[in-house]
Parts: sequence; structure tokens; C-alpha cells
Amino acid sequence: MKLSKNIFNEKNKVRVFGILTILISLWLILYFIPDFLVLLFNTFLGNLILITISILTLIYDIKYGIVLSIVFIVIYRFSHMSKNKEGFTWSEESEKNFLLIQNSINPKIIFDTNTIKNNQASQEEVDYFNKNGVWPWSQKTKDLYVEALNRNPYIRTLSENELNYVMSIYNGSAILRLLSYQTKEGQFLLNGVLILDPSGNKMEELPSGFGNFVYNSELMQDRRDDIIKCNMTDSNNATLERIKYTGKGGIFGEQQKSITQVDYNDLEKVIPGFTFLNGPCNPCGALNVNPDYSCPFKLTVKNKPPFISSVWQYIWNINDNPIETIPTFINEDINPTEFPILSEIQSELKKKNDYKS
Repeated sequence: MKLSKNIFNEKNKVRVFGILTILISLWLILYFIPDFLVLLFNTFLGNLILITISILTLIYDIKYGIVLSIVFIVIYRFSHMSKNKEGFTWSEESEKNFLLIQNSINPKIIFDTNTIKNNQASQEEVDYFNKNGVWPWSQKTKDLYVEALNRNPYIRTLSENELNYVMSIYNGSAILRLLSYQTKEGQFLLNGVLILDPSGNKMEELPSGFGNFVYNSELMQDRRDDIIKCNMTDSNNATLERIKYTGKGGIFGEQQKSITQVDYNDLEKVIPGFTFLNGPCNPCGALNVNPDYSCPFKLTVKNKPPFISSVWQYIWNINDNPIETIPTFINEDINPTEFPILSEIQSELKKKNDYKS
């Protein structure tokens, strides 16, 4: 009797050890290869493997087989629910064709299909790409890109050729996001703005009599002002923070700083020239993996035009053009020989009027 109990306990130990080994192995695989879970539960071959494992386990032990099957079903349902909540979904064939085409036309570029299909492009858009070799951009998106290209002093190329090439790489959502980062609004969200602390910053100020030469000559970085920017640690919940530099460490001389959270309700009071257009909201939502563009604002920056950047006007669906009314002389006959400057101004205003219409 005692011998039978010992044998039973040994069998239980072996089973428990085996289960723990399997669970730890699965955890290690999912931790180091997260895409493994997606392939296992979202492809036909992966589902076939799961069914085979469940059947073999049922043959070996019915109880363990039932438990394992239930676990697989729960994970399968959870993975598909999460997938539907994240954003767009593509068919397996569309994704395969997309990668094959990109490998042919852009072999040196690596595409993260999980990011593209979950947060940027729909099934209809990828179908368009697979058929035409370029992403479907709206005419306004094309105009914004050409406008940004023409403003770039370092790139001189034919707009049409460059446009077709870029449309083969970036989908509409992605290129709008990239263009928005190059504006004063995007730079505010990414890199922040300098804010003067009324109480001063004794830890970063130079001793009396030193002047500002080291700052103006960029021999030393000026860290007297605080920085308000977006903290993107949580990829889908970016929040505002305020960074205050607090001098160097006493032992290693490392730069020290303190970080505090900022209430977006106080932004208009804290940042000069900042105005919400539809009431206080979190502007950092635009930097989320799934961007939230429901917080329009206006920002006045030195040496920058006072109106909202054209990219953000399009994203927020608002009109903040500097020329709201067209002068009456735009349709008059002006002799370019007698009035060359006035004629040039008329020509530019006509272009602007045609663009708006």
C-alpha cells in the first residue's frame, strides 16, 4: 500500500514538473518571439498545429486534453478580439502580396506590417496598393507633400517623380504623420517648448558677472528654462510633462533633472501664445500609436508664421489661412511693364485664389 502511494506521488511530481516545464517554455517563446503567438493563433497552419496538439493530449490523458483545449480556445478568442479592437485587419493573401511587391520595388526597405495594418492602412488601401504599386493618397495629401518638398533647400528633384516614389513606400496616414512632425505644432509635441520659471533656476544659472557668451556661442547648453513636452513612454497614452534641470551631480558630474506631470487645463496659462480651439484637451494624443487628432490648438512661435500649419489644418479639418479675403485688383488688367511688382503680386494672389477654390 505504501509502495503504491509512493509511485502515485512520483507520477504526480513528474506531471507537475512536466506542466511547469511546458508553461515556462511557452513563456520564454512568447517573451522573446512575440510574433509566434500571432502566427500560431491567426494562421491556418498555426490552428492546425493547435488542433493536433489538443487531439494528441486527449488521447494521452482526457483531463489534460480538455483543460489544454479550453486554454487554446480562450487564447484564440482573446487574440482575435484584441486584433479587432486594435484597428484595421488585412487578409492573409493581401499581406503576402504586399510584401512580395515591396520586396520587388523597394528591396532595401523593411516594412512592419503589424504597425501598418493595425494603425494606418485599411484592407481597401492595401488592395489598391497591390493593384497599382502605390498607396492611395488624397489630392490634398499630394499637395501638402509637394509643398513640403519645394520648401526643402537641400532636395531638388522633380516633384512628380519624387511623389510616385514616396507613394510606393508610405501610406496616406503615415506620410501625413511625418509631415506633421516637421511643423511648429509637431516640434512642440515631440521636443517641447522652453518655459521661463518665474522663480529662476539657481542650479543652472552662471555666477554673477559671467554674462551669456558661453550660451550664445553654444560652448555650453543653456538649461535655465524648463521644457514642456509630451512623454511617450506609454505608446497609446502620451501625456504632458515638465522637465526642470537641476545642475550636475556632486560625484560623477552627471546632468540632473526633475520631471513633473502637467495638467493640460493649465497650458494656456503656462505657455505664452498657446490657445485651444475647442476647449482644453490633451494635445499629446496625436503622438499615440493610434493617433487622436481631436485636440486642435494654435501656437505662436518666434520667426514662424502666426497661422496654423497647413498639414494640421488638413488633419483637424479647419481653415486658418493668412489670406481670408482677396483684394479687388486681382481681376484688373495691370501692365507688367509699368507695374512689374504689382503685376507679380497679382499673379501670386491668383495662384492662391485658384488653390483655395
